[in-house]
Amino acid sequence: MTASKIISDSPVRPTEADSELLASAQAAALATRDLYQAAVAAGATGDHTATFVSLAAHHDAYAQAISSLIGRAAPQARDDELFSANKSDFESDATTAALAAHTLENSLVAAHTELVGALEGTEGAALIASMVVIESRHVVALATIAGKSPVGDIDLFLVTPEAAQADAQTTTPVA
Repeated sequence: MTASKIISDSPVRPTEADSELLASAQAAALATRDLYQAAVAAGATGDHTATFVSLAAHHDAYAQAISSLIGRAAPQARDDELFSANKSDFESDATTAALAAHTLENSLVAAHTELVGALEGTEGAALIASMVVIESRHVVALATIAGKSPVGDIDLFLVTPEAAQADAQTTTPVA
């Protein structure tokens, strides 16, 4: 089956299953927005306050876009587990907050890339794919804020935590 045939057979609007997946993505976007806002409120962003405010606004826009796509199925609430697990690092100092945000954004890129492949409706897949592009840029900006170099710290720019963990599991000798 060709790619054009697959696309033409796909629904445009999100399916019920898509709506559940997109609702989870919205909850993560709201948690991420709130983490950036918590970092700013705690004064952890140092000279990078405007950047963190902007990143919070990006994730708020993602949540709004998902909401407009799935309507009443949108939870309109953050993922409290994600928020709680990251809050202390985001409220630390600028370098720690940037590294925590870098790790989170990298995880979102990986999760959203998988989500694009799982969604049936083309509108939802297109929306999430557009988010992946911007989140990937966030990763680079956050590493730079943390003082990391694309040359000296190349793995920080190219390897997601999930990929590193999977790689470690496949290269670990079996006893």
